[in-house]
Amino acid sequence: MKENYVYPAKITCNENMYQITFLDFPDMSIVEEAAREDAIHSAQEYLAHEILSYEERNEKLPVPNESASDVIYIHIWMPYYRNAAKEVYVKKNVTIPQSLDILAKEHKVNYSAALVKGIKLALGIEH
Repeated sequence: MKENYVYPAKITCNENMYQITFLDFPDMSIVEEAAREDAIHSAQEYLAHEILSYEERNEKLPVPNESASDVIYIHIWMPYYRNAAKEVYVKKNVTIPQSLDILAKEHKVNYSAALVKGIKLALGIEH
């Protein structure tokens, strides 16, 4: 299983929206975002999920088009996305103020869910 993939994509800007399409995945949805960086990040995620889907179906991935012009190249490092897809959980011990613990128990807060949400917020991860 390969770790790195690079596929060409066309990027256009229409009505202040950046659109990215993959040449080698014609059935894949068009990525559309207001900011160029967001469009590229979303394109990476879409491409990684498409590659994971091919792997799950044991299908051969398309060969990247190397003769295309006026393209950007989207790079994917698959170990990150494979781990994210598996949702492997690790146990962590944390220390919190007693007063916060009392309030959290009264409100039946799920500590694991709250910690995950807080870490994602701190990292700027939306999902």
